[in-house]
Amino acid sequence: MTFDINNISAVLGVLGAYFSILLVLSVSVETLLEPFSFFKGLQKQVNPDDVVRSVQEWLPEGSGEAAKVVAIQTVAEKTRLDLAELNRMAKNVADSAVKTLEELGVEEQVNIARKEAAIKLAILRERYASSTKQRITILRTLSAAIGIVIAFVLQINTFDILGSFFSPQVAAALSTPAGQIGGTVITGLAASAGSSFWHDMLGRVRNLKDTAKQVENIVAGKEE
Repeated sequence: MTFDINNISAVLGVLGAYFSILLVLSVSVETLLEPFSFFKGLQKQVNPDDVVRSVQEWLPEGSGEAAKVVAIQTVAEKTRLDLAELNRMAKNVADSAVKTLEELGVEEQVNIARKEAAIKLAILRERYASSTKQRITILRTLSAAIGIVIAFVLQINTFDILGSFFSPQVAAALSTPAGQIGGTVITGLAASAGSSFWHDMLGRVRNLKDTAKQVENIVAGKEE
């Protein structure tokens, strides 16, 4: 296929159709994935920093540390963390810090309550980051698996849809049983990228198609 001004619209049309299929598949994947979000470990956790900012908005100025304490308690309850364990960890770290400060002779400059609140918040941040990373990894794996299953059930093969972009030799190789399986797997993996991603891609193709149409009209007008 020659990529000139006359067939760019056709190329974008094929890509638009492909992205539309992936958008529908990705919505199906997200719909089937939704029940899994209720399982323990896959529920979306509360971001400690978001809670801190939310609480601070309703407290008088100068009460930043009070906001941190309230926020930490709220996050701990919502994330079902063990407050006793948090207190123990914070106390241990605080005691170590106090000892260091005593050796430096500046312990009177330290507010223990503020320091423990900061330590608790740091612990919550670390746990939030760890649990979020694990949750995203599991959900992405499930999305990929569901996407591949749907692609195989519906027999949607990326290589078949985009076959006109390949040379005859490459197209022949992709038409083999292994190539067909690979194309279907790629379709499922692509669908797991999410509906937002494919919606954005479809929008970009639509904009490019409109631009190409305008260019074609301009070129046609000059030729006349």
